[in-house]
Amino acid sequence: MEKLKYYLYLVIDKISLYIEHENKKSPQKFKKKIRIVVISLISIIVLVSLYFMLAKKIKEEVVEQGVIQVKVTAVKKQDFTEKYTVMGSIKGAVENDLRFQIEGHLMKYNFKEGDKITEGQVVCSLDTRDAVTKVDYAQSRYRSERSAYLSSKEKYKVYEEMFKMKALAESKLLEAKFEIEASELRAKSAMSELDLAQLNLKKTNLVAPSDGILAQIIIKPGEYVTSQDVVCKFISDQGTNFEVDIPEKDVLKMSTGQKVIINSDSYPGREFEGTLVEIAPVVKERTRTETVKIDVENKDGLLRSGMFARGTIFVREFHNVVLVPSDSIISLNDTTFLIPVVVPDTNPSEGVVQMRPCAVGDKVGEKTIVLSGLNLGELLVIETQGQLSDGVKVKFQELKEDDTSIPLD
Repeated sequence: MEKLKYYLYLVIDKISLYIEHENKKSPQKFKKKIRIVVISLISIIVLVSLYFMLAKKIKEEVVEQGVIQVKVTAVKKQDFTEKYTVMGSIKGAVENDLRFQIEGHLMKYNFKEGDKITEGQVVCSLDTRDAVTKVDYAQSRYRSERSAYLSSKEKYKVYEEMFKMKALAESKLLEAKFEIEASELRAKSAMSELDLAQLNLKKTNLVAPSDGILAQIIIKPGEYVTSQDVVCKFISDQGTNFEVDIPEKDVLKMSTGQKVIINSDSYPGREFEGTLVEIAPVVKERTRTETVKIDVENKDGLLRSGMFARGTIFVREFHNVVLVPSDSIISLNDTTFLIPVVVPDTNPSEGVVQMRPCAVGDKVGEKTIVLSGLNLGELLVIETQGQLSDGVKVKFQELKEDDTSIPLD
């Protein structure tokens, strides 16, 4: 130790002598050298300090990289509604294309489009002149044939009396009898023609099949129509349907009786309630969809056939269930499932992972119902930056989840 002090004092003495000699030799040059030395020493001190600071930070990062960062949320029970959004058109529950059963010129309509019509009322009529003429002719022919039939019967009575008195040959009596039969057949044929003419006269009127609305006039008065022509469209007052096409992969989620809420741009902010009543048994080959019919409450008649509308089908509803992201569940086989939870330790925001065996239920959207294995309030891992296993130490950030309803589409 004494020797170290001796050499230290010797070095300081030599440096002092050197400084004194240089200062006497050239003061200006000496000051310049001193400034350079001081600046160099300061630079060295700064660089060394930065080095030690950077080394410390790198060391801390290396230590921190050994701890996996995760995001967690507290396990809780909640209500969940599985919804399915659709788009489609409003239609009458029963829509009729009205046609005349006979040909003729359309004479007039008794109602305008949109008018309400009672069952049995005449919607429109054909020109009846031709039908009336045929009825008159058939009536005249029937009266003539009936008169001939009655006359032949009277004639037969006279012949029968004469035959009894031996004043008439039997052949004449038989001839009179055959004449009765022939005139009877002609009278019946004339009666059939009259019935047909009268029926065709009734067919000149197109009547409403039920209570409803005249939806659309297709053929105008004055035009000639046949039995194949659709004259007008009629919507029966038997309810309103909301029809939608649903992809075949989603149809299995649907069932009759499901609640539906319908919205139309024609009535912003207003909701119409409906019930799913029918699922078509056939898949459309071109679109791979099936038509679903929804019965809509439309007492005020606001929703009209052809309107575009949107609907929300309430597929399933769950109450007081534990939902976890499906990606958080580790499947070992068809019956064994593990869910990572974090058990906090004494350090803030740090904990240890436990791989918790759980029983799972239905999958709804991007989440899965957990039936057992988790306790309320435990921290469930919903996102991780590394591979998790039982006993791994992690740093966690807790997130809050407020969503209780996730649409499927």
